[in-house]
Amino acid sequence: MNNKILQLGIFVTSVAGYVVLSIFSKATAEFVTLIGPVLGAAFLMTHLGKQDQVLGQIQEQTNGVLDKRIEDGVLKALAKREDTDTL
Repeated sequence: MNNKILQLGIFVTSVAGYVVLSIFSKATAEFVTLIGPVLGAAFLMTHLGKQDQVLGQIQEQTNGVLDKRIEDGVLKALAKREDTDTL
């Protein structure tokens, strides 16, 4: 919710700035060039936060599950080796 309010505030401020510059016949192209990346960052912020969460989950699953599978494989191999040594 806070991100939406922040995004809306940035957008409204940007549009208001553009309108004010247009009314006073000032350079709007430079303003759009300046504010474009700011708007892009504001609206991509939510997606980047989700990306961090997903990457963390992937890392946890990969490392945690992989470590467990390696340990299980080693224990199974050692158990087989001990069984064949005793026969």
